[in-house]
Amino acid sequence: MNGASTFQDSYRLMDRRRRMIPAGSDESAAQVPAGQPTAVQTPAGQPSPPLRSANDQSYRRTVTWSLRHPQRAGRRVLGAGLRAVSAWGILAVVMFVVPATAETPFQTIRGKHITLKADEGSEASLQELVETFDAAVPQWERFFELPAGTLDSWSVDAFVIRESELFRQSGDLPAELNFPFGFASAGNLWVNRQPSDYYTRHLLLHEGVHALAIDQFGGAGPSWFAEGMAEMLSVHRGVGRDVQIGIVPQSRDAVPYWGRFKRMSQRREENRVPTLESVLAYPRELNSDVEAYGWSWAAVMLLAEYPEYRPTLLRAARRGDDPSEAFSAILRRQIGSAWPIVQARWRLLTATLDYGFDWQEERVPLSIKDGVWNGSPIHKTIQADTGWQSLGGRFAPGTRLSITPEGRCTLAEEPRPWVSEPPGVTIHYAMDRPLGQLLLCVLPNATEESDFLEPLRVQPVTSRLDLVIDCHCWLLFRINDHLGDRGNNRGGYQVTVTAE
Repeated sequence: MNGASTFQDSYRLMDRRRRMIPAGSDESAAQVPAGQPTAVQTPAGQPSPPLRSANDQSYRRTVTWSLRHPQRAGRRVLGAGLRAVSAWGILAVVMFVVPATAETPFQTIRGKHITLKADEGSEASLQELVETFDAAVPQWERFFELPAGTLDSWSVDAFVIRESELFRQSGDLPAELNFPFGFASAGNLWVNRQPSDYYTRHLLLHEGVHALAIDQFGGAGPSWFAEGMAEMLSVHRGVGRDVQIGIVPQSRDAVPYWGRFKRMSQRREENRVPTLESVLAYPRELNSDVEAYGWSWAAVMLLAEYPEYRPTLLRAARRGDDPSEAFSAILRRQIGSAWPIVQARWRLLTATLDYGFDWQEERVPLSIKDGVWNGSPIHKTIQADTGWQSLGGRFAPGTRLSITPEGRCTLAEEPRPWVSEPPGVTIHYAMDRPLGQLLLCVLPNATEESDFLEPLRVQPVTSRLDLVIDCHCWLLFRINDHLGDRGNNRGGYQVTVTAE
């Protein structure tokens, strides 16, 4: 086996497949406050402090060693970026900025956790990428509940690429690697520059999560888990030190070229939303499928955002060296009898998730201990500032009941408050229904493990409604409003349920 094939096989050993994310100067570094980088400009014609070439045999040995020993790779970081200064123990990050020339068409910037090499971009924009990555790492450490300081010395070599041939000629991009968006290994990541600054940052963070998982956990697990986790921990708002990861985008303009919600909305319209089991059974190669990345993100986010499932999710992350079907089987077994609740919440999430979705408003209390309704009257206030709300029990097939709504609520405050009753405000619409309209969802207790979900049955309750239950289910209500606009809503409707 020749050297080139050995290098490529090292990537395959770690199951780091092609990452498709759809849609020495003689000058001194000036001292700066802690956490702020200084920049050393290398004069034209002077050698920069380059990243090691992938054609350098010692580099290949180091990368191959890192891939085979991921748990220790973080302690053998290529081009360590920290330099301790002053007796106070303050760490300053030296950023080397090398101007692009005909001989050296790259800029190299070194941060605490990343050394970035790029063939395009202003100094300020590249520093922003490095600062964003450095600010994300402590957030990743907290999410994975790693001991404080675990990632202090962890870093990666990163390449942001416009012209891939330049990086192949410099030896920074191995000939064996071809990808349209990004790729990660134990201590290295490559991303192709995207049409928007946001999506380039997203790619950099996404591949960084993969590199971290390889380093800390020996791998990132099966495709749905690997890509879902990387998506969740790379969707962000803000830049530089102000970046916040793990958010749900508030608008399309905030995440240009990301594109997940567009595909997911199309599938809802086509009634082709996958079951959770279908997502957990995704093949190892997702092959640039933006839709698969979106549903994988939703699945991981679901498990992360409900406190009762997060410990299981974090335990699964520590089994990242297992990309097999057993990974998902173990996760399901650990969730145990609560799996039907996970499935039900998946149905609600996939029917609702879009720009502006807010987990604080959309977590739905459901329990396998919810009793079957005994026919006694139920009186429930449906709050205007919360998403789907359960009546607190389950209903059996054949049950006949009457639902009577009443009351008023106030929606929004600007430009003026809208006062609504159960039929809604018919001169103002949200998601194709009148603003403030009372909605009912029949949520089955059981979900068929097929390829696609049956659409949820959602209907308005504008006055007394007589209903015959045809499956074991929960009854949920919500007051219609735009996602993300519930924070200033007040009051709610009173719902009374009686036996018919």
